[in-house]
Amino acid sequence: MLNFSSHLPATQNFLAPTQLLNHSTTHRSSYQPLNHSATQLVLSLLLILASLFLFTQHAYCGAVTLAWDPNSPSEGIAGYRLYYGTESRSYTGMIDITNGTLKKVSKLAKGYHYYFAVTAYNEAGQESDYSEELVVNTCKYKLSPGRKTFKPEGGIGTVKVVTQPNCDWTATSGTDWLHIMDGESGFGPGVITYSVEPNSTPEKRVGGSTFGGKTFTTTQKGATLP
Repeated sequence: MLNFSSHLPATQNFLAPTQLLNHSTTHRSSYQPLNHSATQLVLSLLLILASLFLFTQHAYCGAVTLAWDPNSPSEGIAGYRLYYGTESRSYTGMIDITNGTLKKVSKLAKGYHYYFAVTAYNEAGQESDYSEELVVNTCKYKLSPGRKTFKPEGGIGTVKVVTQPNCDWTATSGTDWLHIMDGESGFGPGVITYSVEPNSTPEKRVGGSTFGGKTFTTTQKGATLP
């Protein structure tokens, strides 16, 4: 399974059956397949993150570009419909695409999980069922501080996780000498408390831990030998 990251470009592919069925604006009826066999849609997504603009009421997170393989010409496809929203299978947005198999969705608010699905329809108005969903996390995470240096004696430190209220996160130690004391997981802004063991060796040591999907770097000086 391929995963998305909220801070790196990513691509994901999946297959979805597109057997055609009757559809109206008020309800989706039972299957009424055409005489030809069902095909497979391949929906791929490229998440492109851009700068966040805070002068508007909502800050937005770049754009999502979706592309899929066209259905067979024998199916007489007239176009595709791209559905999206912040709840699974409860879509608040729809874009009708009649001139290709590529569409960019802009102005996605940061701090949400967006769900995307695509359908195909023919000249008779018959529309396929939804494809499998693709989920994109638009949460943004920042650590404060992003690194910390300790003396050989070790000690206790804290890190603030800065994010939006709807965003969840976890904290995982990347070394055997840093231990999470509090804040192994959270929802929205939070604080991680950790401890660093004493370093009895003369060698400096550096470790990277994963806090809120970000790397937190801990450096500890070596002990002075007598």
